[in-house]
Amino acid sequence: MHLGPVCGFDRLEDPPKDFTICPSCGTEFGYDDAFASHETLRQEWIQNGHKWWSPVDAPPQNWNPQQQLRALRERQVMQDH
Repeated sequence: MHLGPVCGFDRLEDPPKDFTICPSCGTEFGYDDAFASHETLRQEWIQNGHKWWSPVDAPPQNWNPQQQLRALRERQVMQDH
């Protein structure tokens, strides 16, 4: 599984590139992130209520977008040090 750099969804079946779409935030990698940074896309997702995006794939059991974002931020802090 792969990590989505926009919302922190850690169950992407394919790497976040080549038009993979994150079912959590809806980012289409290689398209959306060609026009905006991951941070900008993340802020837009949060401002829109950080809702599950996919109408086809159900969210994982006990899916929690705040926890997902917190884990992403922790990973980023660890990478920076």
